[in-house]
Amino acid sequence: MRRSVVAVVLASVALAGCAERTPLPAPTLGPVAEDSATLIAGVATRADEQRSVRFTAETTMTGLRVTLDGGLLRARADRLVSLRQDSSTDVVVLADAGYSRTDGGTWTRLDLAERAPVRADTTVAGLADEVDPASVVRSLAGSLLVEEGEERLDGVPTRRYALLVDLRQQAERTPDSSRRAQLLAAYESGFTASATVWVGPGDLPVRVEQVLKTLEDNVFQRTEHRFADWNADIRVTAPVS
Repeated sequence: MRRSVVAVVLASVALAGCAERTPLPAPTLGPVAEDSATLIAGVATRADEQRSVRFTAETTMTGLRVTLDGGLLRARADRLVSLRQDSSTDVVVLADAGYSRTDGGTWTRLDLAERAPVRADTTVAGLADEVDPASVVRSLAGSLLVEEGEERLDGVPTRRYALLVDLRQQAERTPDSSRRAQLLAAYESGFTASATVWVGPGDLPVRVEQVLKTLEDNVFQRTEHRFADWNADIRVTAPVS
């Protein structure tokens, strides 16, 4: 049930730095992954081990563009998220509820099972999977590794991996029913999907790009995630009711 909350005082729910941080990786690249299973398992595991990360995500579809930026914090068994969509809608996701506001207005409390106010194809609880680097990489499970090379990205040395994505397997691994239906519809319509993963020092993802093309080989959707500031002092806060 939605209810308005007073958004004047912010309470800190979890503070990065309360526990010992995971050491930052050395500025060198790890060994080359020989197949997609090794790549995805290794990168996702390393991302899971980190306490926090800043992210940006941009999705372009049929001329429309949606951007998300914010931070993710791992606190015990929970993932806490604070993000903003298109500089207008703010969302905070905690272990037991979410909160949102538009254009600096009044905060509204959201149940985790409600549809997310910034993504029509996921729930409030599912927003973490949309921006968590481990979840983003794991969504590519079952892909075929077709190319590997080295590339300097935003001043960071990376290994670049090109993948062909199996839309059917991706749909089967998607927890959100609406998103699963969309992927299956794309698969049945003959759409093809590819991905590029840039892996930086410590086997941590720097960028993940996914492209969905129509049967005529036209780009239908492009999504790009960027990850930085691993183990930064990220604080996730929520309005006090």
